[in-house]
Amino acid sequence: MKTLPLSIMKKPLILIVDDNPHISKLITINLEKEGYDVTHAANGEEGLQKLEAVKPDLVISDVMMPKIDGITMCQQIRTQSSLPMIPFMFLTSIDADVTLKRGFRTGADQYLIKSEINRDVLLAKINDMLKHVNKLAQIDALGNTIQGDLAELCFVEIIQLLYIHKKTGTLIIRRQFYPEATIVADQGEIIHAILGEDQNEKVLQTIAAWKRGEFVFNQSVVDSFPRTIKTTTLNLILESCRHFS
Repeated sequence: MKTLPLSIMKKPLILIVDDNPHISKLITINLEKEGYDVTHAANGEEGLQKLEAVKPDLVISDVMMPKIDGITMCQQIRTQSSLPMIPFMFLTSIDADVTLKRGFRTGADQYLIKSEINRDVLLAKINDMLKHVNKLAQIDALGNTIQGDLAELCFVEIIQLLYIHKKTGTLIIRRQFYPEATIVADQGEIIHAILGEDQNEKVLQTIAAWKRGEFVFNQSVVDSFPRTIKTTTLNLILESCRHFS
């Protein structure tokens, strides 16, 4: 799967949310040198407004800020915004373990400490996060049938893809020595899952740990399937990300 060079793609837009203008300027200089567009917000409240106004491709945020802090902003982005799956990175001076855990629990993808980070590491993390989004977009462009290997696209990434693009149909996953798994999505929401005798969230927890297996998703009508999954797909995705973080 080929990725277009940054020079001929639309420049990714990164939203920096930090009440320290010197930090924002330093990050901006480094990002613009790499070809990114950058926009700013001075606190979480302004960050939420800017997110909806300009639709950035990635958010970099401090934790401690006036009005709305970074933790609360991240939580609101994940649960109340029009971009619930946007890549989100905390870049903060707070290195307390409890704050790190809170960051991941609210849905952050990365948590970096300002005093420990260097330019190359920051840019590498940003590049990896944007490549992940680009990979999902390229796979979605393939059409009504999506197939591949879990070694290349893990289960959480698959349900992210279904959720973001509001897919309706059935996902079949086959792994040697296991029964065939069937997962049903309706407008991006996982409504049913079956693996052997299991037909609930336990199926999703089992498959999320699989590193090997083949999958195929076909768009189709799913009216005949019962709803056995009570948890929202967004919560399933966030919980899986927290677990693996």
